[in-house]
Amino acid sequence: MIRVSIPSYHKVVEDNNDSYTAFIIEVCIVATGKTLSVQKRYSEFEMLHKQLKKQIKTPEFPPKKMMKFSNKVLEQRRLALQTYLQGVALAEKIPKILLHFLDVEQYMYHGSQDSLDQLDVSNRTTHQSMIAFPPEVYLQDNRNGSWDIVSAGVLAALYNNVEDLVVR
Repeated sequence: MIRVSIPSYHKVVEDNNDSYTAFIIEVCIVATGKTLSVQKRYSEFEMLHKQLKKQIKTPEFPPKKMMKFSNKVLEQRRLALQTYLQGVALAEKIPKILLHFLDVEQYMYHGSQDSLDQLDVSNRTTHQSMIAFPPEVYLQDNRNGSWDIVSAGVLAALYNNVEDLVVR
C-alpha cells in the first residue's frame, strides 16, 4: 500500500525560456515507511491517465483547458491531481504503470511489481520488552523477609514515603 500526496508545485523555466508547472508528488510506502518525492508535469499525468483507463476504471481526471494560469487555478489543479492519484492508489491491486510513474518499482521485493504487500520488511525495527513481571507476582504474599526492591521503590514513590526508599 502507498500513500500519495501533492503538497506543492513550482514553475520550471527551460533553457529556451519556455516554462511549465511541475507538481511535487510525495509517495510513502506504508510497509517500509520510506518516503520519496518526484516531480511531474501535467502532460505526464495526462499520459498516465490514458494508459490507466485502458486497464482500470479511473477516477475523474482534471481537464486540460484552463483560461489563465493563476495561483488559484494551479492550486485547484494540484488538488484535483492529488485526488486523482489517491483514487488510483486505493485500487486493490496497484497498477504497474502507476508504480513506474511514481518511481517506486525499484522498492519492490525481488523485482515483483504485483503488490506492495510483498515488500521486504525484514529490516524493520521491532520493540522488545525491557522489564516483564509475571502476572502471578501480584497474587503472592511476599512478606517473608525477601522484599522486592523495585516494588518497594515504586510504592514509596507513589505514596511519597521517602523513608521506605532506604534498602533494608
